Amino acid sequence: MKSTFTRPAGIIILLATTIFGCKTINPGEVGFVVHKGVIQPGILTQGRHHFNLFNSHIQKFSTRITEFSTVMSPPTKEGLEVKVDLTVLYHIKPEAAPSIYTNVGLDYGNKIVINNFMAIVREYTMQYTAIDLLGERETIEKNIEDKLRESISTYGIVLDDVLVKDIDMPAEVLHAIENNAKAEQIAKQTNLELQIKRKQQDFEIETKEKELMYALEKQKSDSALMQIDANAIKNYQNTINSSLTDRLLKFKSIEVTKELVKSPNAKIIITDGKSMMLNNINDK
Repeated sequence: MKSTFTRPAGIIILLATTIFGCKTINPGEVGFVVHKGVIQPGILTQGRHHFNLFNSHIQKFSTRITEFSTVMSPPTKEGLEVKVDLTVLYHIKPEAAPSIYTNVGLDYGNKIVINNFMAIVREYTMQYTAIDLLGERETIEKNIEDKLRESISTYGIVLDDVLVKDIDMPAEVLHAIENNAKAEQIAKQTNLELQIKRKQQDFEIETKEKELMYALEKQKSDSALMQIDANAIKNYQNTINSSLTDRLLKFKSIEVTKELVKSPNAKIIITDGKSMMLNNINDK
């Protein structure tokens, strides 16, 4: 009885596995069923999924971030070729997998992302000179990223990042940059020396102006002191002159004459005839 039951069960399981297939969707993947060449509604997520082996299959798509790196030699504005080391990171939206499969196919990375990426890089490098590429590196990186995101987003592809890792310039450009750097250094040094010399000259002029102002102020001060002294002498003389009255002068004259008379030496005294000196002496 037991063997009778096991045999039919085994036949049924064998038929089921022959008619129906099984496929595993791993993490970071999505899938969908294609039945008789027609994509069936619904997105298959991670896990095991069964399908009819005779007229169906499960198509898987990776939703993980894909990295593409390349070294390009795009032309610059002046026609020079520069080596640019680039990396682009992208992934697809899970719900966009059937549309991408229908419109583009499995090689969507090369057909959509890479081709647009390389064309946009050439477009932007041709807008800059070789020297400007170094100075505008971040701006160029952002412009490429914005333009590429706009180009591939309509297909359901998400741009994660664009990296400009290195820019290798031709030898003549490097020499030009080096010469420019030396010229700028010389110009800065010359400008610094001129500034120092100008400041020194300004300091000397300021010092001379201060010395001149000091001399003028001292001269004014000395002139004021001399004027004060002159006024004092004048006032003193005016005071003396005002105190020398006629009577005082006569008195002083008499005193001088008396002293002369007392002298034992022979003398002749001459007066103007108005003085009282002789009369006073004779009276004595």
